[in-house]
Formats: sequence, C-alpha cells, structure tokens
Amino acid sequence: MAPRIVVVCLGPGDPALVTAGALDAIGRIPHRYLRTEVHPSAHLVPDATTFDHHYDAADTFDQVYERIVADLLAAASEHDEILYAVPGSPRVLERTVDLLDAPAAAGDIELEVLPGMSFVDLAWVRLGIDPFEQGVRLVDAHRFAVAAAGERGPLLVAHCHNQRVLSDV
Repeated sequence: MAPRIVVVCLGPGDPALVTAGALDAIGRIPHRYLRTEVHPSAHLVPDATTFDHHYDAADTFDQVYERIVADLLAAASEHDEILYAVPGSPRVLERTVDLLDAPAAAGDIELEVLPGMSFVDLAWVRLGIDPFEQGVRLVDAHRFAVAAAGERGPLLVAHCHNQRVLSDV
C-alpha cells in the first residue's frame, strides 16, 4: 500500500470557515504538517511541523514548494499517513498540491484532497458579483506579466502579498 497524504484546507482566515471534514482529518491523523503557521487558522492543527523555514532559506517560491513536497513525501514514507494543511483551498493557487499530483499519478503516494473554502469565495461575496456572469479571470500575481498579457475584462489578482509583487503587477 502506498503512503498516504491527506490535504486539508484552512480556509480564507476565519477558523469558523474550516470544514467539518478538515477538522475530522486533523483530529484523526497524528502526523500533521502545515505549509505555514502564518495563518489565522493554523492553531487548529496542533503539534504540526511547519515549513516556514523553507521560505527563509530558499531564493524562489519554486524552490520552497519543491522542498516542501520532498519533505512531505519523505514524511509520508516514514509514517504511512500524514496530514498536510494549507491556507485557503488546496486547489486554488496551491502549488505544493499541484506538485504532489505527479507522485500520486505514478502510484508513489495516495493523495486525498479535501475541498474547502478559498479566498475567492469571500471575494465574490464582498464584491457583490457573480464571477461567471462578469467573466472574471483569476490571475496569480507572480505570473501576472504572462497570465494577464493581452487579457481584457475583469481580473482578480491573487498572491499580492508584498510591495514588490504589487509593484510588478
């Protein structure tokens, strides 16, 4: 049987928005990992190992995400089943989960991704719009120059986490 990684969502920040399924997995799986503890709901994952040290040591986000995935794969092999908690939704701009798809497709691990609320769900409510009706496109600020090139219409730009990124956008 392949090692198993269960990915849960910590939502957009309010602990009340974390799903019951995520809370159940957190309570059930003893080996827990947090992409970052710099999140308002991180306290819901007690006794977790964080990957914040990778952010300080790596030169690029790509390096950070590759190191996190390598650590997760090693931990899953050691413990058979681990929990990996990510900010927001595991399938909205969560590169580490995308990178875990390759070993899962190869059969090296079993990957279970539990759905949850992302920041975009709150954005639509706060903006008072239906993104489908408006034709809104979600763009990663780190890929803005390429992803938004030649685009027309409304964009929601994510990952605007510091002034350098905002200046680039």
